[in-house]
Amino acid sequence: MKRTIIFLIGALMTVGAFANVNHITISKISNDDKFITAFNYIKDNQAYYDHWTDEWNYDQPKEEVIKKLRDNFSIFSSVKTKNEELFLLLGDISHYLYNLDDTAYYKLAINNYDSAIQYSPQDYRAYWFLAFHYAQANVPNSAFDNFIKAQAILPSERPSDFWEDYAWATAVAGMPSHSIFAMDKARNILGTQGKVERQLGQNIRNRIVNLNNDSTYKKENIWSAIKGDKITFVCRPLGIKFLVDPSWTLSINDYINHQFFCTMEPPTLKNKNGKEIHYTLALLIKTVNDNDKLDDFLNKFLDQYSEKSKIPFSDRYDKMSVFEIHDHSMYQDLGGGHLYMIGVERKMPEYPGLLLENPISLPDGGKTEVTYYTVSDSKNRFQGRLFYLIMLDTCEDIHEQSFLVFKNFFDNQIIIE
Repeated sequence: MKRTIIFLIGALMTVGAFANVNHITISKISNDDKFITAFNYIKDNQAYYDHWTDEWNYDQPKEEVIKKLRDNFSIFSSVKTKNEELFLLLGDISHYLYNLDDTAYYKLAINNYDSAIQYSPQDYRAYWFLAFHYAQANVPNSAFDNFIKAQAILPSERPSDFWEDYAWATAVAGMPSHSIFAMDKARNILGTQGKVERQLGQNIRNRIVNLNNDSTYKKENIWSAIKGDKITFVCRPLGIKFLVDPSWTLSINDYINHQFFCTMEPPTLKNKNGKEIHYTLALLIKTVNDNDKLDDFLNKFLDQYSEKSKIPFSDRYDKMSVFEIHDHSMYQDLGGGHLYMIGVERKMPEYPGLLLENPISLPDGGKTEVTYYTVSDSKNRFQGRLFYLIMLDTCEDIHEQSFLVFKNFFDNQIIIE
């Protein structure tokens, strides 16, 4: 079995699980003494199997605990009346057996949690339990997806245990902003620090390193790229994430003199005569002072154009202005220039990085190896407000097609915090 042991700035991530039978009601399964006894064993012995360990240092032999859980799985599998409570319990027993290195139960846990979802799609517990199963199995994308599904349907009396598991799982997945967010949620419910925050909170907060707005930073030190069907570029200091097709040509510059600039060139488009024509998207981001105004920032670029108009474009951001520009002196053989400029102002959010983080899979060892992994630091967003300028530079001959690319980029491929 492949396992990973995670260290967080010197702290071993061994906080016990919360997504367990404490949130299952046995009376909804059966009131028979046989089932109640089996249920109580599972509840009373969670410390043996609510997490995985590479060394067994408990008073009971591991083989006996595995046998007892397998027997209890068989007992509850015999229940005639199936419902979501039963499948949650079967999922938990399978999850615990997986933590004891009985790998056949990994898929059984997923199957039973999925069955619970089928019986009761609005029961947040099944998504929560499934999420934590994936998190402990180092499948962070599936874990995070299910945490989000559970979060969307949490009851008004939200359980602090949910947020504790969420905080642990996102810390392991390289998502410190989400972990801090969840720790705060747990503390608000409990009125005091939760278990994850007490044991790991300061280490997790220390992972987010502040930067100086006045300094210069090389692009490779503040940007990261994640390859997939599209390439995701993320910059926590500049509060932005965007996706581009691998066929696009990018030029990304350093952060210098309080600003950053990059250009994106998608593949050429053909005009009605079949001529291949280039067009460009550009992004400029600037850290600003308290007295700076977005309109003044935009006018520095707009003043050179005589034919410009403010247009409705999107209500995605509260402080945003969009201008359409015609310049007949540009690209005269291609119908003239047709440009767009979008200006966005954003203040520092309560949880910088929350909209930018993606779960990170940890490295695996071989079948019987244990991999030791230290979670890396994350850079904090630049302090204060940021101005964003997103531009389309195209010509009239390919205006319609290039504008659709630009609009799709803004609507679906870019996130500004």
